[in-house]
Amino acid sequence: MGFSVTAAFALMMIACLVAFGAVVTVLNTNLRAINAAENEQTNLKIEKSNTDFRIVSVNATNTTVSTYSLIVVLYNDGSTTLRSDKFSVLVDGVLQQNVTYNVTYFYPLSYMEFTIDGLQGTVGSTHRLEVVSGNGIAKFAEYTVS
Repeated sequence: MGFSVTAAFALMMIACLVAFGAVVTVLNTNLRAINAAENEQTNLKIEKSNTDFRIVSVNATNTTVSTYSLIVVLYNDGSTTLRSDKFSVLVDGVLQQNVTYNVTYFYPLSYMEFTIDGLQGTVGSTHRLEVVSGNGIAKFAEYTVS
């Protein structure tokens, strides 16, 4: 009887060690994934806090009776280089798809210009512009078609 108790105890301890090893492996993998996500979130917060730009000028010129072209100049006040294709431009709350940029990268302390053709509006009509960078910084302006 004494040997069977010892053998049973040894088997139980080995089973516990194997189970503990499996649990530690899963926990380690999950903790690494959480740590990587936290690092990514921290990097995004730093990038967002270093991002700033301003709308320098908005020029809306009538092209036909009911359409106009919009030329907007931005200045990068921040320390982050931004990609122009990551910007979103909304005119009167409508996302614009036909935006043409003069540069691919919007470097700190530099200017970027974009053009939108074929917008609906007449001379004297007032519109609202929203420009949003890829990391969520938004700037607003109102303009009148001339």
